[in-house]
Amino acid sequence: MAVKKCRTWWFVQRIDNLPRDWEKILEDLLIPGAYIVHDRDTKLDEETGELLPVAPHVHCILTFNSQVLVDTALSYLPDDFGVKYIQPVPNRIGAYRYLMHYGKEDKAQYDRDEIKHMHGFKVNMSEVYNLDFSDVYALIEQYDIRNFAVLVSFVVEFKPELMPYIAGHTNLVKSYLQERKNMVSSGKMG
Repeated sequence: MAVKKCRTWWFVQRIDNLPRDWEKILEDLLIPGAYIVHDRDTKLDEETGELLPVAPHVHCILTFNSQVLVDTALSYLPDDFGVKYIQPVPNRIGAYRYLMHYGKEDKAQYDRDEIKHMHGFKVNMSEVYNLDFSDVYALIEQYDIRNFAVLVSFVVEFKPELMPYIAGHTNLVKSYLQERKNMVSSGKMG
């Protein structure tokens, strides 16, 4: 069996198994990554049918500069973290979605603002939320936006998750706005 190497790894650990200053220790590793504390998760008690709280735990993604072996990734974590197992992350977007439980309505929902980013870790939120032109189109139509600058200002203020898509598709969005403006001016659109 081939030895598994990967750039991005993640682990889960209960908060009560971590040292009190675990967040500072994690930051001091100087490894790009993201983490979140899941403190609202529940599980179904099979006998009683009751929803019981799950012990608060942290999910943490670590991204290395190059592919590393599992033992190497694990060796970066302090012994007092008690982490014995770390998993490769084949899909950073999917892992990031899991931090929020995005698309998992049966689980506690976490806001992206609850995720802490470390040392330049970034994901494209348009990809996390599966956003595309139809989302931009819906916004333009809903608010009758006719100008690119107005659209950008609105998005920055109220829908920042759309900004990476718009930035990557500026010509498409500007062209649509211009055609829409022309149609409104000529009376072909209300």
